[in-house]
Amino acid sequence: METSKVVTIPNYWTSPKYSLGQRIKQGIIVGIQYRLPNNLLAESSDGSWQYTVRVSSNSKDKEVEDLQEHEVQPLPTQELHRLLTAEIEAYQRKITVLMQELAEI
Repeated sequence: METSKVVTIPNYWTSPKYSLGQRIKQGIIVGIQYRLPNNLLAESSDGSWQYTVRVSSNSKDKEVEDLQEHEVQPLPTQELHRLLTAEIEAYQRKITVLMQELAEI
């Protein structure tokens, strides 16, 4: 069973616009990190969110890319609906095959 975890964001930080697991044009968000203002390691010094996106979900190579919040491109509703429907159908086919294999045991 998966346990839920709570993340507390300090009041003086902005809330992230996107969430873990969200599908966007560039891929799927797999990480979120806040870049503090005036941080020498951050590209921007205004205090913003950076998203790690898995851009290659079809291959075994899980390529990731880091995007600043302003670089994230949300999917249009129709495209998201199409992607989710296709993924559900693929999982349903896998379940059918597994059920047939189980019945043969």
